[in-house]
Amino acid sequence: MTYNKTVKTKEVSNVSIRGGTPDPVLRGRIVEAARELFFSRGFVRVTADEIAGRLGISKATLYKSFPSKEDILEAVVLEHMNNIGGTVEKLLADDSRSVVEKLARLFGYVGARISQMGPLLIPDIQKSAPRLWRMIDDFRRDKINRNFRVILESGRKEGLFREDVDPDLLLRMFINLVQEFINPAEILRSGRSPAAAFESVIKVFFQGILTDEGRLDFSVEMPAAVEPRKEGAS
Repeated sequence: MTYNKTVKTKEVSNVSIRGGTPDPVLRGRIVEAARELFFSRGFVRVTADEIAGRLGISKATLYKSFPSKEDILEAVVLEHMNNIGGTVEKLLADDSRSVVEKLARLFGYVGARISQMGPLLIPDIQKSAPRLWRMIDDFRRDKINRNFRVILESGRKEGLFREDVDPDLLLRMFINLVQEFINPAEILRSGRSPAAAFESVIKVFFQGILTDEGRLDFSVEMPAAVEPRKEGAS
C-alpha cells in the first residue's frame, strides 16, 4: 500500500500560479532538511523560513517546489511510511529466516523508525494535519491486517502460536491495542515514547498467544519482550 496524495489548501491555488516545474533534486533536498527539523522539533515549531535557510534558498524558491509547509510535511511522512512498508514486506518475504527471527527484526525495525519521529511530531500531525493523520491511521491498519495475518499463519504452522483463538479476533485485538496505546493522546498522557509504547503492546499481546515452544524460541530472540514459561507454571 503506497500513498501518493497531495494536500489541497487555499494556499495551494495562490502559490501554484507562480508557475514553473518543480526541480525533483531540490524537492528531495527540501524533504531531507524538513525531515530532520520535523522529527526533532515537531511540525508547529518549524517554519518554512527555517527549512529554506537550512538549504540556503529563499522561501519563494521553497514554495516553487511545495505550495505550503503542510505539503512538505505530507511528503516527509509519506516517504517515511513507504520506506517502512517496503522494508517490512521484504523482511517478511525472506524465506531464509524463521518466523521468530523475522518478528524480532520486524519489531526492532518498526520501533526504531517510530522513535525517529520524536515525541512532538505525532501529536502535531493529529492536531494540525488531521487528514494526514487519517492517512497514517489507514496505513497502519492496512499493514497490520495484511502483514500480521501472514505472521500468524506462518507462526501457527511452525507451532509457535496457539490454535484455539480465532485469527480474525487476534487481528482485531492487535489493531485495537495499537490504536489505543500508540496514539498522540496516550503518548502524551503516559510520558512514554512511541517506541516504548509499541514495545509494551508487543510484550502484552504475544505473552498471551504463544505456545510453550513459541515462548522458548521468542525468549531467545526477544528476551525483553517474552519470558520463557517457568517450571511448574500452570
